[in-house]
Amino acid sequence: MAEAKIRVVARFAIKPECVDEFIGAARRTMVEPTLAEPGCIEYDLCQDQADPTRFAMIETWEDEASLAVHLGQESLQAAVGALMPMGSEPPTVQRVRSIAAGA
Repeated sequence: MAEAKIRVVARFAIKPECVDEFIGAARRTMVEPTLAEPGCIEYDLCQDQADPTRFAMIETWEDEASLAVHLGQESLQAAVGALMPMGSEPPTVQRVRSIAAGA
């Protein structure tokens, strides 16, 4: 049986005065480089329509190994470190799996 895809939802609450800076920095330092990584299927920064200070990074990975390599990247750690001061609260991260197909 093939290993199921891994999905991650990371949620961020950003200080109002940092929203534009966060969007630009997240695209440049996280989204664009990550989309080029082996095993990355989706890496999408989404903004809450009701509260523009809230964001979700929606990720899909081919497998746990690909996600593990991503999480170990020094560039990811540097990007997260640079973005953290823009936050109004600590981010949350969930790993989820689809149950739609009985996976």
